[in-house]
Amino acid sequence: MLAVKPTQDEIRAILGAEAYVAWEAVRYFILDYYNMDVTWDDGGKYGIFECKFRRSGKTLCTLYIIENELVVLIIFGKGEREKFEVERRGFSPQLQQIYDAAKTYHDGKWMYIKLRDSQLVPDITKMLVIKKKPNRRITMCGYVCDMCKAYAGNIKKHDERELLSALWGKYYGLDIPAEAISCDGCRSPKKDARRIDNNCPVRACVLENKVDNCSECCKYPCAVFSERKGLSCAEARQEQGDSFSEEEYEEYMHAFDNKSRLDRRSK
Repeated sequence: MLAVKPTQDEIRAILGAEAYVAWEAVRYFILDYYNMDVTWDDGGKYGIFECKFRRSGKTLCTLYIIENELVVLIIFGKGEREKFEVERRGFSPQLQQIYDAAKTYHDGKWMYIKLRDSQLVPDITKMLVIKKKPNRRITMCGYVCDMCKAYAGNIKKHDERELLSALWGKYYGLDIPAEAISCDGCRSPKKDARRIDNNCPVRACVLENKVDNCSECCKYPCAVFSERKGLSCAEARQEQGDSFSEEEYEEYMHAFDNKSRLDRRSK
């Protein structure tokens, strides 16, 4: 495992412009729809870097960073191959050829899908859904509870509220003491559910309009949503200047980049 994961600038330099677009599309699809552990390693004979998405000992997929090329490894077991055959006609001829040419071992069919551009990204996202049903549900405004250090379940596992309080001040100018940070999520059915803001205007608006989240509303993005819009990585980098840390943002602030997340869902 790598001691320090590569930055997005380093990845872009290796992949080149077109393959980097594919990298972002696949990566963000996984981050938007799946609760996964992400591990980085040396790519060995397959590439310069290896990025693996796993949960509970099972791998969703592995991405290999190569010069001007992204390689996506997806392994289909017997049940997944059966599902693919049912849905085969929904995949491009190129992806079908890759599937048919892939070798099948005792643990499944190993598909190495080479991307120099984003043409096959829709095929890959459909294959990932066959591999595993999406398990990440966003909040009403597009935040992600399982990424959020304020979420009560995450606090029980590892309390990082002191740092989160400081970072909310740094990125958003908020002054919320650590002891006041605890949230059960806007979707919690508990009568005594704890929330950072019990009077959140977005939550009230979503419930009133009977949609699941803001991206499903015909008025999105609206003035109400803008009250809870979080900073994208690019916006945070511009605002913070030399004090910006990509690693810090990814670990603590990415959960609140709701507009980027909802924009991808609303396309």
